[in-house]
Amino acid sequence: MNIGSLFPGGLTQKGWICSAVAVAAVFFVLAPAHATFIIATNPGGDQFFNGDANKNVSSFTGTVGGQHSGPQVTVTTVGNVDTGAGFSNIKPVKDGSLTLLTFTPADPNLFGDFSFRGQLEGNAGGQVLLTVQDNQGDLPQQFTFTGLGSNADFARIGIIAAAGSGETIKSVTLSSLFKEEKQNEFSIAAAIPEPETYAMLGLGIALLGVAVRRRNMI
Repeated sequence: MNIGSLFPGGLTQKGWICSAVAVAAVFFVLAPAHATFIIATNPGGDQFFNGDANKNVSSFTGTVGGQHSGPQVTVTTVGNVDTGAGFSNIKPVKDGSLTLLTFTPADPNLFGDFSFRGQLEGNAGGQVLLTVQDNQGDLPQQFTFTGLGSNADFARIGIIAAAGSGETIKSVTLSSLFKEEKQNEFSIAAAIPEPETYAMLGLGIALLGVAVRRRNMI
């Protein structure tokens, strides 16, 4: 659009600068706001590897993308667990129970989705409650997965940041009665320009219009 066409009497240089500021403000207002995470049956992603085979622990650290390499994620549990090493199971200790797992990435600005598999105990009612806290200061969001059955693996389920939201995972917690939880995956979040970037883009476009107009007047 030719901004000058909006002003029949033409624009002075001062007018063009004011228009530039206005355009920048429009871009700032239109910059994407934080949206919500949404359910994704299989968002894909990189595998989370349990760091080592762990015995009778309530906290351990693994890595995303490779065994002992890649971004770190710490897992804490309610109910002590045993784990395999690698893309493997997390199980309650013998005669124990596993009711909660929290995954906390070392870099809270890195991941935009999370998914998992597992088996539930019969008295879990086929339900898992997922709570995700983003790193953008919003309230925690909760999702209830139902119809997952018991004593048999359920298909991969998870969450993903809504397109254009820029939300990233500070922590994600799973609550249920787990027979085992396993094969977690994360994906790197898509880069979203900051609002200041949109403002600068708008200002640049408007100033380019100033330069073109001045050249045409010579």
